Amino acid sequence: MSKEGRISVRIALIGSRGIPGKYGGTETFVEELSRRLVREGFQVYVTCESDGFLEDEYNGIVRVHVPSLQGKSVTIPSINDVIATLYLLSKHSNDVDVLYYVSPDGALAAIFGRLSKKRILINPDGIEWKRLVRRIQFVPFHLFPVYLATMIYMYLMEYLSCKLPDVVVADSLGIKENLERRHKPRRVVYIAYGARELLPSRLSKWEEVRILRRFGLEPFGYYLTVARIVAENNIHMEIEGFKKANSTKKLVIVGNFNKNDPYSKYLFKLAKNNENILLLDPIYDREALGVLRKNAFAYIHAYEVGGTNPSLLEQMLFKRPILAYDVPFNKEVLQEGGIYFKDAGDLANKMEMLERGEFDLKLIKKTQIKRIRRQYNWERVAMEYERVFRALIRRAQG
Repeated sequence: MSKEGRISVRIALIGSRGIPGKYGGTETFVEELSRRLVREGFQVYVTCESDGFLEDEYNGIVRVHVPSLQGKSVTIPSINDVIATLYLLSKHSNDVDVLYYVSPDGALAAIFGRLSKKRILINPDGIEWKRLVRRIQFVPFHLFPVYLATMIYMYLMEYLSCKLPDVVVADSLGIKENLERRHKPRRVVYIAYGARELLPSRLSKWEEVRILRRFGLEPFGYYLTVARIVAENNIHMEIEGFKKANSTKKLVIVGNFNKNDPYSKYLFKLAKNNENILLLDPIYDREALGVLRKNAFAYIHAYEVGGTNPSLLEQMLFKRPILAYDVPFNKEVLQEGGIYFKDAGDLANKMEMLERGEFDLKLIKKTQIKRIRRQYNWERVAMEYERVFRALIRRAQG
């Protein structure tokens, strides 16, 4: 066994809701990475949001359940991470060498980890403070001060995410370049996400049709989006583009719609009285979600702020056409495997062109699967993380 193989690594992943992952990309990432690290001999702790303090084991991973504060404020995840960090440092100070905060909210909690002389990694995710810039146009005027304060807070978290850790992890080359230019971290590495397999077993055509009919759909008779329902994901642009397009297909948007949220209310109004627009609540059944992705005529991805998006990677596995918002992050992932649009009118035009068969679908499919196999492979992702973790421990051991 090599010297590197003999290095014992004990790591805690902090900042996800917990495992097993149901719907969120962060939870999926934590589960996929953790189980591969355990396989390589790592001792892995994962914090999980819960009603109280409890520890148990899941597939060789130690789950550390900690009380969580629930609410709409983006500052609450920071408090949850502080609670999780203080618990870990009090109960497992001698059992954990590396603390990896998988979201920018963990920057506040990382201060305690730094004071305890632990090795720290943080993934700042996307350009989080810019999300508030997009959302603020949909909120009532009296909430502007709250959103402005939150924007400042998230910028501070991004700054601390680059100054506190030993290593900053960027899941996108675009994010890496942005952080280097804006904050000049001591060390930033690029490590991508992997793509989650949604259909591990082969279903018959009849079984797929049966699942589709639950939603009133037919194979290849709809455009699909699976997304968080927030303004920076431009769901409104998708609906506006679809309404402009001369299409007989349906538009299906799956996400966390909230009747009390200003942006959701705006979307409900946009889609009102159009029976071809389906706004569906989150689908946690991986098989059903996989069938929806597999049988979509095309997928629409209008995200504009952030790095590598797990939902986009999941869709690429199915080799269906993807209409993507024309921003660097999406182009980095899809390259020639995407069809790009600049606004709602352009999206409508690209939909009509796609339905007329004006794109090279063979090239699109070939590029998508090539990108997934070479760049967004979970085994490769885990191997790169393993290398970073082991290097940190080697330096700590002198």
